[in-house]
Amino acid sequence: MRNQCRTSKRKRRLLCIPAACEYLDGVITPGTMRQWVFHGKIESVRVGGAVCIPSDALDRLIKRGEAAR
Repeated sequence: MRNQCRTSKRKRRLLCIPAACEYLDGVITPGTMRQWVFHGKIESVRVGGAVCIPSDALDRLIKRGEAAR
């Protein structure tokens, strides 16, 4: 169950690190994502022992990338 996505009541999806990388079409590796989490470069939450990334944080990351073009 660790690699499954979770949905809260507010429709804010929490993605485990491998799923978050898939959400970004594999452009970021799980190792890079873990480093970003460790250094606070991307929002994350702990659910039990798993580190999860909110999908809206990933959406903001995508928008920042599009704005940089």
